[in-house]
Amino acid sequence: MTFFILTLFQTGYKIRTSTLYHLLVGKRTSSVLLHGFFYNNLIYLGALPTLKEAIFQKELQNLVAAGWITINEGFGQLTQQGREQLSEKNFDLVGLNNLRYGRMREDSWQLILFAVQVLSYLSYSEKDYLPIENRPFYLQQLKKWLTRSQPHLIERFQKELQTIFKQLPVEEADFLANQFSGYGFQGKTTFQLLPAKYQDEPWNQLYRQHAIDLFLAQVKKGELARLISTLDQQNLNKSMLKTREFFLAGKTETDILTLRHLKQGTINDHFIEWALMEETFPFKRFQLLDFSHLSIEQVIDQHYQEYDVPYLSFRLSQIYHLRKFTWN
Repeated sequence: MTFFILTLFQTGYKIRTSTLYHLLVGKRTSSVLLHGFFYNNLIYLGALPTLKEAIFQKELQNLVAAGWITINEGFGQLTQQGREQLSEKNFDLVGLNNLRYGRMREDSWQLILFAVQVLSYLSYSEKDYLPIENRPFYLQQLKKWLTRSQPHLIERFQKELQTIFKQLPVEEADFLANQFSGYGFQGKTTFQLLPAKYQDEPWNQLYRQHAIDLFLAQVKKGELARLISTLDQQNLNKSMLKTREFFLAGKTETDILTLRHLKQGTINDHFIEWALMEETFPFKRFQLLDFSHLSIEQVIDQHYQEYDVPYLSFRLSQIYHLRKFTWN
C-alpha cells in the first residue's frame, strides 16, 4: 500500500492529501474530479472504496518518515528520494478508468461470466449444470437478453469475444479468459491468475480493475453491448445525462437552468463531469480562455478570481488546454 500511495504524488506537484483520500474512496464532486484530473490520478476514482482514513494517514506518515514525501499544511509533495523510489518499480495500469467504468465494472463482468457459462452449455444442448449465479438481478438480465436475441446468438457472441481478446495485451487477455466457466472447463479465481508482481494489496485490486476496463473499452456494439447496456446507463450520472441531452439539443446553459430548476453549482458539476468523461465534449460552445502560452503546471495553478469569466468557463478552459497537452 505504501508504494501505491507514493505513486499518487508522481507529478511532483503539491497535492491536497484530504482530497486525495476522497478520490480513492469515490467521492464524486467536481472538486475531487478536477483534482484527480489535474494530478493524473482520476483513474483511481473510487478504486479503494473501503480504505479507512486512518490507514491512509498512516501510509502518508510512513512516506514522510522514509523521506519520500513532505507534508505541509495539508499538502503533500514528492521528494527527490521519492522520485528515485518511483523509478525503481513500474506497475502498468494503462486502461484503468474508474470514472467511466467504476460503477458498472463488477456487475458487468459478473454478467459476462454468467453469459459465457450459459451459452457454452446451450451450445451443447446441456441443461444439467450448476450455474455460477442465482441472484435475481443476474438471472433477470440474462433472461431478458436471451429472450430478445436473434438467431445465431452463440456464434455472434463467440466471435465478439474472440475479436475483443485479440485487441488486449496477452497477459490481461489470459487473466480474463481463464476466469470463464462452461461446458468441460472451470474458471479459475482472480487470486490464482494474478501475475506475481500484482499479488499484494492494493495492486491485486487495481490490476483486476485495469484488465476488466481494457475489456469493457472494446465493448462498443453487438451482443455484449446489449447484455450490459442497463449497467452502462447506471454507471452514468442520470441528472448529468439529462443536462447533456438538453445541451446537445441546442439549449443554452441558461435555458437548462430554467427548464430543470437547478442551481448553478449543480449545472457546473454536470458539465465538468461530462467534459472529463468524453473527449467529444463541445468545448467550442463555451467562452474559453487562452492558456496556450502557459505550461501544464501554470494552467493548473491559475485562479478563477483572476479572470472575468464564469466559473464554469474557467474550469472548462483548464480541462480543454490540459487535454491538448495529453493529446499532443
